[in-house]
Amino acid sequence: MRKNLLLLTVLFVCYYSNAQFYYNDVIGLKTSNNNYSALIKNNITEVSATSAEADGTPTKGFAYSKIIKDNGSTIVTHTELETGGISDDFDTYANGMLVKSEDSADNVLTTVTYTYANDGKILLLQTQTDDTAMGTHSTELHKWFYTDNSPDSMIRIKDKTDSTVIYFKKDEQNNIAEEIWMKQRRTAEHYFYYYNDRKQLTDIVRFNKKAQQMLPDFLFDYDDSGRVVQLTPIPQGSSEYVIWKYMYDERGLKTQDVLFDKHQELLVTVAYTYK
Repeated sequence: MRKNLLLLTVLFVCYYSNAQFYYNDVIGLKTSNNNYSALIKNNITEVSATSAEADGTPTKGFAYSKIIKDNGSTIVTHTELETGGISDDFDTYANGMLVKSEDSADNVLTTVTYTYANDGKILLLQTQTDDTAMGTHSTELHKWFYTDNSPDSMIRIKDKTDSTVIYFKKDEQNNIAEEIWMKQRRTAEHYFYYYNDRKQLTDIVRFNKKAQQMLPDFLFDYDDSGRVVQLTPIPQGSSEYVIWKYMYDERGLKTQDVLFDKHQELLVTVAYTYK
């Protein structure tokens, strides 16, 4: 039970804990805004979820709710996990896009603000983290630069002084193929992005020092409508990983998240209800 519940936290953090900036800031944000649009299009005002273990018993300590308020401009998400505590997230939207997110969990308040160009491209992403228990404060700024609607580079500035420049290389289809982090004229990290013939991201790969070879961090599969139906996050330095499979209804709203181990053994099923 406890092992499964710990794995369940991947559902709520996997899209935010990864380090790849193009995936996180551009692809992830676009996906989040598309999910918001689906809720508004279908006049959804409330989302709830239940979680069950492989044997069908309810996951102990799990609670999840999402309330859409103020004519769709505010979304409040409440999450409880036995091993992960309580989290409350307040998202603010304008013109169909996320402009501010405030997450409160375990005495830590994380505030993210988003600034877009007129055509919807992300220009600035500013994160402020305040830990009241530890009395610490930190900031992080991402400044994005584009040519012909495709990102060329991004500058990451931590606490106003610590800078990393991220460069992007493109393939012959103008997809982002490489993400290279440069810090003090040295390569700090190097990611590779791979796509299918529909220009959908299928693999995010980097060199694994322990294995001394290129290995994936994430693998993606899609349905005919272009929705991600399977996500496999693979931790660096570990042979253990999980597989998330997603199911949708005819409105394009997610109905289930189903978690398997690497042997395809069922671990947890999360089912969503919409009002």
